[in-house]
Amino acid sequence: YTSEQSFAAVFLPSTLALLVVTTPLAALGLWLGEKIGLGAPLLAALLSNSPGAVRRLAQDARRAIGLGLVVGLLLWMLRIVSAQFLPPELPELGHRGAIGGLLVSISAAVGEEVWLRLGAMTGIAWVLMRVLGQSRFSPQVAWTAIITAALAFGAIHLPQLAAAGAATPTGIGATMLGNTLVGVLCGWLFWQRGLIAAIIAHFSVDLVLHVFPALLS
Repeated sequence: YTSEQSFAAVFLPSTLALLVVTTPLAALGLWLGEKIGLGAPLLAALLSNSPGAVRRLAQDARRAIGLGLVVGLLLWMLRIVSAQFLPPELPELGHRGAIGGLLVSISAAVGEEVWLRLGAMTGIAWVLMRVLGQSRFSPQVAWTAIITAALAFGAIHLPQLAAAGAATPTGIGATMLGNTLVGVLCGWLFWQRGLIAAIIAHFSVDLVLHVFPALLS
């Protein structure tokens, strides 16, 4: 990739998808989240210039970056040690180049967290609470929503796997396992700290998987 190719082929389509898909899901997630205690409270605090918001952002960022880097490095190591068992068609980590990988990491961190955490996870939690007749957001509902959204997060990566011709049982299993793990991490952070923490953790994971290998190659 050149930087021009990366911008045209990666960033612009991703931006269009963010605008078309993200806006309604963000609105739905914020609306339902206000009812059950999920959403983006730190973002609201920052926008309203609430006292302590910047300090909380720094605290959340340190935690999310640390956890994201650890999970990203773990997945990178697992990819290396399991390479002989994976389909050869599976794209190498960092195959988009450093610039392309950075652009994909940014768009995926924002878009997928709004879709899967703010949108899907909040919606799942709201439905579960209505079905169970609960007025309080319990850990049982939280973990059910986290895991369900994480599995959906893994599943949305399978079409890319199929397009690369790598949709073998081992390829599917590795893709689901890795992305579900990331989804659980981001879901837990979304529950505990809000949307910004989930986005930062997701970006940190993708930075390790998409940018670092390109810089080292």
